[in-house]
Amino acid sequence: MNQKCVVSRRITGRSAAAQLLGGLALLTWTPAVLAQTETQVAAASFNSDFLRGAAKDMDVSRYAQGNPTLAGDYYLDVYVNGSWKGRNELAFRAAPGEINAHTCFTLSMLSGYGVDVSTIEGVGDALSDECRSLEGWLPGAQARFDSSNMRLDISIPQANMRRSARGYVDPAFWDPGINAGFLSYNFNALRTETHYGGNDSTYDNAYLMLNSGINIGAWQLRHDSNVSRRDGQGTDWQNTATYLRRPIPSIRGMVTVGDAYTEGNLFDSMGFRGARLASDDRMLPDSLRGYAPTVRGVAESNAIVEVRQNGQVIYQATVPPGPFVIDDLYPTGYGGDLEVTVTEADGRIRRFSLPFASVPQMLRPGISRYSATAGKVRETSLDDDPWLMQATYQKGLTNRLTGYTGATFSDDYQAWLAGVAVGTPVGAFSADVTHARTGFDRYGDRNGQSYKLGYSKFMPDTGTNVTVAAYRYSTSGYLGLRDAIIAHDYEDRQLGFDAVRRQRSEFQLTVNQTLGAGWGAMYFTGSVRDYWKSEGETTQYQVGYNNNYGPFHYGFSALKTEDEFGYDDTQYNFNFSVPLDNVAGNASLIGSGTMRDSAYESSRLGVSGSTGVDGNMTYNVAVSHQDQSGATGELSGEYRAPYATLRASYSHNDNFTQMGAGVSGSMVAHSGGVTLTPQRGETMVLVEAPAAAGARVTNMSGVRIDKRGYAVVPYVSPYRLNSVTLDPNDMSTEVELKTSSQQVAPYAGAVAKLTFDTVSGQALLIKAKGPDGEPVPFGAEVYDEAGQPVGLVGQSGRVYLRTEKESGRLSVKWGEEANQSCDIDYRVPESDQDASAARAYHHLEARCE
Repeated sequence: MNQKCVVSRRITGRSAAAQLLGGLALLTWTPAVLAQTETQVAAASFNSDFLRGAAKDMDVSRYAQGNPTLAGDYYLDVYVNGSWKGRNELAFRAAPGEINAHTCFTLSMLSGYGVDVSTIEGVGDALSDECRSLEGWLPGAQARFDSSNMRLDISIPQANMRRSARGYVDPAFWDPGINAGFLSYNFNALRTETHYGGNDSTYDNAYLMLNSGINIGAWQLRHDSNVSRRDGQGTDWQNTATYLRRPIPSIRGMVTVGDAYTEGNLFDSMGFRGARLASDDRMLPDSLRGYAPTVRGVAESNAIVEVRQNGQVIYQATVPPGPFVIDDLYPTGYGGDLEVTVTEADGRIRRFSLPFASVPQMLRPGISRYSATAGKVRETSLDDDPWLMQATYQKGLTNRLTGYTGATFSDDYQAWLAGVAVGTPVGAFSADVTHARTGFDRYGDRNGQSYKLGYSKFMPDTGTNVTVAAYRYSTSGYLGLRDAIIAHDYEDRQLGFDAVRRQRSEFQLTVNQTLGAGWGAMYFTGSVRDYWKSEGETTQYQVGYNNNYGPFHYGFSALKTEDEFGYDDTQYNFNFSVPLDNVAGNASLIGSGTMRDSAYESSRLGVSGSTGVDGNMTYNVAVSHQDQSGATGELSGEYRAPYATLRASYSHNDNFTQMGAGVSGSMVAHSGGVTLTPQRGETMVLVEAPAAAGARVTNMSGVRIDKRGYAVVPYVSPYRLNSVTLDPNDMSTEVELKTSSQQVAPYAGAVAKLTFDTVSGQALLIKAKGPDGEPVPFGAEVYDEAGQPVGLVGQSGRVYLRTEKESGRLSVKWGEEANQSCDIDYRVPESDQDASAARAYHHLEARCE
């Protein structure tokens, strides 16, 4: 049956009927469950004899089918099978003769919530704008309306849902943000006074970093610059970058025009001025980012599939009979074989394992990355900027194989790259080769290749994780893009070709080793690099150990470096930290010591922690000692005020005194004015909550609603659901929030906006008595002068009302008879009006006649 949604009124607050739950709990009722779903409500009968006075005559039959929902428009957070699907205005309507209203759904609404409408029986005969209850479309579905949180939870059978990856947020809900401008700043000033040999001197340094931008629609203009001033060197202003960009969700990419950098995952990253189009992995769900293999199998019944890695459950799901595919495992690092368990309905268990090792180049099957760049090289040391074109592409081909390729072209330079990454039972490997040709007028053309091999493996039996092992070898004729550009510059300046420092080979290794329960862990990192036309090599090794004894955390490390000219340096470090439970705030005792080449160099002992209402103040007090300069006292602190972050530091010893100060934050300009925030970020949320000054944004330390009703959450995750919650404790008692939490999934770089509706006015608690002097019946409905429901009568005839008026009239109704209604005229006394700011409620008494 085709019916249009009939909306009788708009309701945005708590359901009035919900206020009766405490009172109705006193009534006796038949053994049935009072469910608050729209589709299945058990019948219940209440005995009004348990009510006193005139309340005995109240009609409680309306609650026989649950907590009724009045017809109207509701602005709700919608969740489908536990996943947020946006905040929408939904129509609730009631059929003739019914008290309880249900949500009005159309096919387009269901499709937007992820329902595969082709699975709905009789969908071909339905009209496009036909409005039905959820059960009217899908008999196995349910909708639960939570009036206290203004939330609608929809449960849809999995067979009727379109399949999507875990963590998926429909791009239709990605928010490009509002038109806005911002200026982020970070200023630091430092004064150093030295006292050596009776000669006193003072040095002043200052540095200001600026990041500014303007967002218009989905387009984002950015400009980065900095200015520094040093005694004796004057003031230096630098324009770092200026560019225009735009996210393009349809191709999962970002276009950038201006100053930027090329991708550095296949070729070396290079600054350029031009245009770039590149994929943005942030647009992928978390469960599709990074590499994880696809798990395939066959279930013989309704089975439970469980996936473990290193003994930990990382995935569990129920699958129907037949083949199943799990392709949305969250990335879990570079290794650890997967153990898959299939538990059939009759209890039979089958297990199999899947090798899992990864290198950075690996992608999931079907996932790709791309980039294309055109412009000029941006290098301040060059007299001429050569043109540049570069393109790269990566594709997950199978569960274990990823292919990648790329090409770079510049003035008299070409390079082509091809490679593969493969996962095997003994680890993951990547191998690629780059062929480059560089043309010269004086040196002669140079051709060569660069070969690279990578490896990664986690061995759970021994707790050994070889995270990165890479080796690269370049022939004598190979030049990377940067080397080729420098060589061309040397050629123009008539320098010899051998003046170009060209790398021949490099080896890198990172190993992490756990030592068992209570024994801590060790790590090792190292690299060796040598160059053509150079006899020496550059090496760096670091080995460390970390552990804890109860709350006491400690670590040792040793670092050795040696350059190609034979200079070497060895450094040993020790550090520890222990929480101080008896000190206010989150305080810890922190210490460290350093030796260099077997001789003492420095040590430090201090206390650091945080304090404040929401941890917005941090401090550090320490004493350090250096072998050269002796003992130094240090004091520093940071305070995240509502509008900026303030920093200060002071240190002193016999030879010098150093004082520092700094301030950082952001200013966001929007249609409502300029709003300040104490921190800086790329993607922000502007919060508007009229008259809610003082409300704390719980997601971000130090951020509160300002006097004009705005606040800025300075950084959130792009393309992910971000919850923003307000704590109303420090708000005026004359203001209420209609909702305290909302969610948004903004574009990268966007300034999204969330509006929290508020209700302003005095809170009145009216004790109403009827003409006979008895309290107005409990549960009676209360209406304002416009005929809109404002609540129900509580126990002892009390009526709660928030209003901006000093006086007015309310209508009370508890039945259909003429003698079952009355009117209340109320007026706030002038003495109460003058002291309204200090009162949470105004207690009044009134006669209902």
